[in-house]
Amino acid sequence: MGEILGEIMMNFRLVLLIPAALALLAPLAAAQQTLDLPPRKPGQWEVRMVSERPVGGLNVTSQMCIDAATDREMMEFGLKMSKGSCPRFDMKRAGATTWVIDAECTFGPVKSVTKTTISGDFQKTLTVRIEGTMDGVPGGGQGPQPTLMTQTATWKAATCADGMKPGDLSLGNGLKMNVKQMKELQQRLPNIQIK
Repeated sequence: MGEILGEIMMNFRLVLLIPAALALLAPLAAAQQTLDLPPRKPGQWEVRMVSERPVGGLNVTSQMCIDAATDREMMEFGLKMSKGSCPRFDMKRAGATTWVIDAECTFGPVKSVTKTTISGDFQKTLTVRIEGTMDGVPGGGQGPQPTLMTQTATWKAATCADGMKPGDLSLGNGLKMNVKQMKELQQRLPNIQIK
């Protein structure tokens, strides 16, 4: 029973982290600032999320299928999740293909202070590095805990494989969702507010 509960909790955490991670790939247009990131190339992308801290964190490879409309829809969804939850969300361009976001956010009981670096050409590759601290993660220890996650996205093909359609996200463990399902899931989760 404990193993089954552990697997359910891991999938639940993955489902919660994906929209937040998608927000980082957005054409970020928060409250009073606008940062224009290029749109991602339509087609199938492989996205690898690796958590170095905390030790034993996520290591997930997923497939994502996008077109111009669903790319924008996924980004807007992720932005809505973070926009009302981040009293500090400072964005700036740090070169021709690099952007930096310094943020303090609260999602339910979890508080985070992060520096996110986004780099890449958005046509073939994209890297998102999130470094900072998180406090209030169930089972995460006392006080702010260091966190480091890197998300590497690689464009694979103009046509999506395995029956995927634009807006689909497949975690490779049998869990497959569309951006519309993510929106429905968010509406059912009481501790995450989208404004």
